Amino acid sequence: MGAPVLARGIRNFPSPAALTAERMAKRMDRKATKIVILGAGRLGGALHRALTRAGFSSALASRPKTPLAVGNTREMLSRASMVFLCVPDAQIGAAAEQYADVFHPEQLVAHCAGALTLSPLEPAALRGVEVGSLHPLCAIASPETSFLGIHAAVAGSSAAVRQKLSEVAKAAGMIPFDLSDADRARYHAAAALASNGLMALASLAAGLFESCGMDRKKSLSAMLPLMRSAVVAMDQKGLPAALTGPVARGDSDVVLGHLKALHRPGDDEVRRLYAELSVRLVALSDQLGAASKESLKTAADALNRELDALKQP
Repeated sequence: MGAPVLARGIRNFPSPAALTAERMAKRMDRKATKIVILGAGRLGGALHRALTRAGFSSALASRPKTPLAVGNTREMLSRASMVFLCVPDAQIGAAAEQYADVFHPEQLVAHCAGALTLSPLEPAALRGVEVGSLHPLCAIASPETSFLGIHAAVAGSSAAVRQKLSEVAKAAGMIPFDLSDADRARYHAAAALASNGLMALASLAAGLFESCGMDRKKSLSAMLPLMRSAVVAMDQKGLPAALTGPVARGDSDVVLGHLKALHRPGDDEVRRLYAELSVRLVALSDQLGAASKESLKTAADALNRELDALKQP
């Protein structure tokens, strides 16, 4: 009785040849998808590199400055299956308007701005073009930046557009997720806080190291491994489990010592930020559960007193 079931399973399972043909078809589909990226900066270069490696027919176009270059760019855009506008945010609407007459309904036109809705693409949408957005959640330092394993916010004028952009993101190594227009600015604020905010925090910490006698280069070389280790711990353990340091231990005496040390002339900004962030750390430490409630209350009271004093004129 078991043999027919086994045979039926074997007949229904795709053969290695069929699987190879399916993979080849997918590769052929990517090769047939002509993508033009307008904007040859860091983002445009990195996206072009990732899509080319994924097997797409990708072309990178700089913003044209001569009549001949404009003509060439218009020709490239008119033949594309998919267009990504990787120009500065403030120029996306102008680019969509400039090339609206060469866009056509068989295309998908997308921007890569994290903070913008689809409204700057309205000139293309009015011509019946599918429009969308693909924003890699990554600090792109150079065109060699890898998108492997990073998340990407996807939006589109239809479910089909979102699906197409998600497939492109996955092919480039990204992990796509849908993002509504209503949440766009809030999402981008979170991204800026996690990335650019880290730079601001590093700048203040470097200033403190410098006040201890280090120069800027040595401050950064001393600080960056510490910051990397904290990020690795968050990646491995999550929050609040990755939390370490005096607040995690409930060592209120050390926290009080920090506040006392941050009273030199010009320290108001860093003292305020230290106190505000440490109040947040108290909440995380409470979730972690390693410190006593009493020690955390002592630290929180001291931090809030400092913040109240800083509000005084």
